[in-house]
Amino acid sequence: MKHGILLMTLAAAITALIINAEAQDLSFDGLQAGLARIKSAGAAEPAPAPAPALKTPTAAQSRPAAEREWLVLVFMNGRNELWQNAIKDVNEMELIGSTDKVAVTVELGLSQDRGDSSRLYIRKDTTAEANNLAGKIVSPAVKVSGSDMGNWKHFVDFARWSYRNYPAKKVLAVVWGHGSGRVDIGGADNSGSEFGISPDNLTRNFIRNRQMARALREIEKSIGKKVSVYASDTCLMQMASVAYEIKDGAELIVGSEEITPFNGFPYSAILRDLAANPGMGPGALSAMIVDDFSASYSATGAGTTISAIKTSELPEFVRLLNDWLRAAAVPAHRTNLLNAERETLSFEKGYNGNDTADRTGSKDLYDFVDLAGKKAGRASGLHAKGEVLKNFITGRLVTRNKTTPPGGDYDRAKGLAIYFPKMIYDQSYDETLFSRDSLWDDFLKWKLDRSYKVK
Repeated sequence: MKHGILLMTLAAAITALIINAEAQDLSFDGLQAGLARIKSAGAAEPAPAPAPALKTPTAAQSRPAAEREWLVLVFMNGRNELWQNAIKDVNEMELIGSTDKVAVTVELGLSQDRGDSSRLYIRKDTTAEANNLAGKIVSPAVKVSGSDMGNWKHFVDFARWSYRNYPAKKVLAVVWGHGSGRVDIGGADNSGSEFGISPDNLTRNFIRNRQMARALREIEKSIGKKVSVYASDTCLMQMASVAYEIKDGAELIVGSEEITPFNGFPYSAILRDLAANPGMGPGALSAMIVDDFSASYSATGAGTTISAIKTSELPEFVRLLNDWLRAAAVPAHRTNLLNAERETLSFEKGYNGNDTADRTGSKDLYDFVDLAGKKAGRASGLHAKGEVLKNFITGRLVTRNKTTPPGGDYDRAKGLAIYFPKMIYDQSYDETLFSRDSLWDDFLKWKLDRSYKVK
């Protein structure tokens, strides 16, 4: 999840977002008016009558669209305490807007929308208030009734709508909101407190990592090509098991190993740079997102991580990791490995890499392999295999990696986190594709129980 304490619960005071059918303004004024009505009545107003899933597109949307260079689609789940940040980020996008080379679309879900999200085509805001990021949204929108921002099928529907109306040679797909990385479990109705990505506080649903993999495959079937770049503007998603689960649905994956600040991606900078060079390829765009993100936080002193991963390199990465694990999981190295684990850079702490609460479940893989090799000694086979694995991570798998602040603890983060439970192994990890193809799950079981045999 993005950094911060959950500030609100969804209760009777949630109001309707004021939406005009064709090309409306979304603003805080409408939200305040709704709150005033509820306060005077003493209770929430009844839900509006059901509406069609999509209102009739405007004439401009009905005309066949020319293929652009890029389609940027952002699935923005603000059905939580991040809703104000969602509106601000849309305002940031409107500072640049869509162009004849780059189309930008947003599925905007807010805590106040009573389950009716807004599907936006982002246009440049030319009003005098644009730079204030004051909450007024000028882009045309259609209402999607009864939407579930925690349902992978809704994400697919939004992607299909975006590409059908604004086809492009390349696609950047962004999922915005909360993320928990490897954790992919919950109650039978998905009502558990742990999730994969994009939990919807209205429906109590979320998108599991394997569901995101399916979503990306369905999008590829619909548009006839892989998503060029998949980016998670959330926390903790740049993990080996997550990347491996969704590797077949995107060419590159951009995300953070650590908690992400509330402000998330700098959308005005990203769209500005893309509009200036729309012919750039997926590799260049993924690197640009990493650079713009890092630049936006470098002056603030906030601790951040962000990286880009090339999915086609993941199978070879798993092969090299398995080779290292076979050499590592032997009694002679056990003490060194446990000591290396304690010293490895940990995440899930929020701007703090110290593993002191005995509850972290995510660590930087490169840092662990590096420390283990140093403790084993340069003459050991473990050190040699570790050097091969480390060089592959930084030289081929991770195509761009940045951390802030310069010289801080996060300098040790090299772009890929991995599940690393302190004391209790979550059996749901066995269900991941990463566990199927790698020996990491066996290594963790051996770490927790010396009698376990790594196969």
